[in-house]
Amino acid sequence: MSDLHIRQIKASLDKTFRKLIDVTDLASKPDPERESAFLSRSLAALGLAHLANISAEDASAAVTDGYGDNGLDAVYYHPGEKVLYLLQSKWHHDGGGSIDRGEILKFIKGFKDLINARWDQFPDRLTKRAAAIESALNDASTKIILVAIHTGQAGLSTEVKSDLKDALDEANNPTEIVSSQALRQVDVYSIISQGLGGPPIDLEVVLYDWGQVRDPYQGFYGQVAASDVAQWLTKHQNRLFAPNLRVFLGVTQVNSSMVETLTNQPENFWYFNNGVTALCRSVSKKPLGGNTRETGYFECSDLRIVNGAQTVGAISDAAAKDPTKVGRARVGLRLISLEQCPPGFDKEVTKYNNSQNRIERRDFVALDPEQQRIASELINEGVEYLYKSGETLTARDTGFDIVDATVALACYQRDVSFAVGAKAEIGSLWGDIEKAPYKVLFNASVPGPTIWRLVQIARAVESELAQIKSRSDGRRRLLAVHGNRFLIHLVMQSLKPEAVRKPGKLDSTEASTLKEATGKAFLHVNTIVNSKYPDAYLANLFKNVEKCKIVEGAFKWA
Repeated sequence: MSDLHIRQIKASLDKTFRKLIDVTDLASKPDPERESAFLSRSLAALGLAHLANISAEDASAAVTDGYGDNGLDAVYYHPGEKVLYLLQSKWHHDGGGSIDRGEILKFIKGFKDLINARWDQFPDRLTKRAAAIESALNDASTKIILVAIHTGQAGLSTEVKSDLKDALDEANNPTEIVSSQALRQVDVYSIISQGLGGPPIDLEVVLYDWGQVRDPYQGFYGQVAASDVAQWLTKHQNRLFAPNLRVFLGVTQVNSSMVETLTNQPENFWYFNNGVTALCRSVSKKPLGGNTRETGYFECSDLRIVNGAQTVGAISDAAAKDPTKVGRARVGLRLISLEQCPPGFDKEVTKYNNSQNRIERRDFVALDPEQQRIASELINEGVEYLYKSGETLTARDTGFDIVDATVALACYQRDVSFAVGAKAEIGSLWGDIEKAPYKVLFNASVPGPTIWRLVQIARAVESELAQIKSRSDGRRRLLAVHGNRFLIHLVMQSLKPEAVRKPGKLDSTEASTLKEATGKAFLHVNTIVNSKYPDAYLANLFKNVEKCKIVEGAFKWA
């Protein structure tokens, strides 16, 4: 049936993308060559439109295939999901084969060049989007998905899988930010059969201890087995989530805590988690289970999760590690039917479910008496210190907040792991106000005026890094963004104790000294990193304690 599938895939691509894909760069080439290029480019656009849930027009505009493409046939950044998609496509006319090792190695090289902003390695059609892509690379929360799509029947070979795994392992140390996906003929055929958006997700949901709301709009609530939720994500992937909801962010402090609860205390997960909210075109209860509220079976049409993506993703991760434990966990679920709702109500539900106040780790810091002590000491210095959420600084040149204080104190520690923690996940430094690392930073021996002094020093370094960034490009620019905490740490380690204990504001001489030190540190670190880790994604390198220790060990002040 491969010939039939290829014929139908080709017809679908022709219908959807013929007027959208640009092949003008091949105007002088023979018709067969132009047609092959069209099919390969439209295949990349198809995969992108499906995975990123964007229009055929937007997907076509993201195609970069052509001479000098450096192995990247399509590049697209989804600002809502904060996901950067990189695709390589291969059209097999006979429906055989896969993507060979040479092609995947070229793809991996292109990926490494892109994350290091080596724009001279790419054609104009990609470099004209360099500013937008660099903005994505500057954001440490950006995730990257490498996609290989082809019309062959075979999967990726063992060698190709190994090459991809090696590239991902290198990029994902210590935080998982890059993943890969392979789509072959059967997957492509499924996409064109279902349409780019895919069919509606219709699920039978089993709710335990359920209840309902009838007025003004119908909704049901209760507990659902965590193992059921894991199966939903396995089957439907990111289509399970509303298009304007951020997808699962992977390993973060909060998500790791959820996975830990699921694998160690599954029976407590319902108590510790806020649950999941889903919108459905309609929800109807089946007779099965009778009229009791103990167990209810509900038919949900066109279900989309609008709140709880991180919960769903954490459940899926935990299920992969210990399905037996996750099988004992339940999670709260709300099912809202849109049958009788006014137009736009779905968008309102999504908006407000994702913008209500949440208690974060920093809120618990306010319970520490040391925070009030620091604020009181600084009032006498004419400095405003804010440590409670929701407070707003009157003036930045005479005040700072708990985030400023935490970053400055972390970077001042001799152990670089504190500065790395401030970069990788600042919430980890507020984990428990009764013990380290929090108590190392905030304790009775640290005067408020000293903290204010450190904050000013950190700001002076940041200010100079901003200037360096403005006159730099490529990897140097990324270093100024992602290496900021590490560079603050290096500069602070060069200071004499009296420079930190001195009260009041920095004077012009001190500011000039810090500016010069920052410039020197930047140049040295740039040389070391390019020598030891030339292909490393800097957003992850400076979250890696061991690598930062190696860079610091090689660093010497000239």
